[in-house]
Amino acid sequence: MTSNEAETPSSQAPIQAQEPLVVHKSRFSKIWILPIIALLIGIGMVYNDWRNRGIMIQVEFDTAEGLEAKKTVLKNRNVDIGLVDKISFSNDKSTILVDIEVEKDMSSFLVEDSEFWVVRPRIGATGITGIGTLLSGAYIEVSPGNSNIEQFAFTGLENPPVTSLNADGIHVRLISRGNKPLKVGNPVMHKGFEVGAVESAQYDDLEQEAHYDIFIQAPFHNLVTENTSFWNVSGLSVKTSTQGISVNMASLDALVSGGVEFGLVDGAQPGVGVPQNHEFVVYDSQESIDEQREYQYIQYVILVEDSVGGLHKGAPVEYRGIRIGTVAEPYMEYWEIIDIAGVGKEERIPVVVNLEPERLMKNGYISNDIFQGMVDDWIREGLTATIENANLLTGSLKVTLQPGGEQITEVTRFGEYSVIPAASGGFASLSKKLDNIMGELEQLPLNETIANLNELIDSTDETMVTTRLSLKRSNQTLDALEQTMQELQSTLSGLQPDSQVYRSVEQVMLKVEATLDELKPLVKEVTNQPNSLVFGQAAKPDEEPVAPKKDKE
Repeated sequence: MTSNEAETPSSQAPIQAQEPLVVHKSRFSKIWILPIIALLIGIGMVYNDWRNRGIMIQVEFDTAEGLEAKKTVLKNRNVDIGLVDKISFSNDKSTILVDIEVEKDMSSFLVEDSEFWVVRPRIGATGITGIGTLLSGAYIEVSPGNSNIEQFAFTGLENPPVTSLNADGIHVRLISRGNKPLKVGNPVMHKGFEVGAVESAQYDDLEQEAHYDIFIQAPFHNLVTENTSFWNVSGLSVKTSTQGISVNMASLDALVSGGVEFGLVDGAQPGVGVPQNHEFVVYDSQESIDEQREYQYIQYVILVEDSVGGLHKGAPVEYRGIRIGTVAEPYMEYWEIIDIAGVGKEERIPVVVNLEPERLMKNGYISNDIFQGMVDDWIREGLTATIENANLLTGSLKVTLQPGGEQITEVTRFGEYSVIPAASGGFASLSKKLDNIMGELEQLPLNETIANLNELIDSTDETMVTTRLSLKRSNQTLDALEQTMQELQSTLSGLQPDSQVYRSVEQVMLKVEATLDELKPLVKEVTNQPNSLVFGQAAKPDEEPVAPKKDKE
């Protein structure tokens, strides 16, 4: 047996098979470590970006002037709180949509009454604003509202709001039917102090009136009561009266751009306070308040036989110079006259007037019923109405009520109106008086009067001729008298004390005086004995001797 045979399996013990060694290797390859790390970093970045990402809002503007995506910021009181992310058009291309990313912790700004506007250089009624944006560029300003309702879509303002939503005060709405418009930013004044501003201005073309929203800041808002009046103070007002000329000028801002003032007029007492957004009427001026304000009224009718040309709606109705009403209808519609009086039965013109008792009691109250009873009593006692001239330059008319007419027992009616009896006045009365004067003139003997006047004129002509002759003769006499006076003056000039003539006359007068002295005895004797000139003087008796008397012893 060979060695190979000895080594066969049959000759040896059987060999048992061994189980395979299974080695479990990890299926994760190290090559995936870096991608996984990168994935985790990316997830972390996405999560961090999502966590730190701001709140997206959208604001609608009319224009994107000065705005740039990724550059223009959203601010509040000069603090950045957001950034413009995208600028696009609206679906109809009429507006601009600005997407803004706002920081998460600034979500309190995003409520439904928040306001957004673009800050850029502007020149307006309030002056020049936004000059700082010339270097830094425009930005969007937000003013937070007071609401608690979140909102993420807003309509931006084209102009900055005049007052903050959080300002303490009162918002008031003004209605104007005048011709002096106000602008946004115009000041609101009270006794010369600027206490607010005009926030918005709109015109209602249907009602043909302007609406203004104004804000009056605290504490002046307490001055606004139900009987407060508002009036326009634009420009310069000049008023003339019996006391002279008064010139009223508002503040410089109001003088340049206009403004509105409020207060109590005619010494009225403050009334009850008003709520927010209460409506008032703004008048053209303080002087026009009484004429333009709305009053409670009672309507009467005046049946006028005179012309009403020049009588307009709103013309004054006066009682002895005091305005107590307004003309409501200068003439009634024809169909209304027919409905009341019938066709062709009323030839007079019905003028409807409003009598307003509040004009007589500005600080008190009188009911319409009481006032109507008073007017009816006046009518029974002879109250009449006349159409008179109110302005000679414009030809406008007014209605004047005055007593002194014919008394009546009952007030007549014309439809639903009580009638105030009409009396002729104004040009109609003047025309009537002129007609009476002309009638009286026609009855005068004008032909005889004119003939007498002609004779008087002829006589006057003759008298004038005679007067001329007399004046001519008088002139001649005056000339002769003047010549005589000149000669007399020449003669008298020769009788001066220093002249030779004067000395000769003086010597002659001395001689005459001496001669007269010598003649005085003769004249005396002739006077006593006129025959002495013939017989001479009587002989004197002889003198008898007289013995001297002896002295007694």
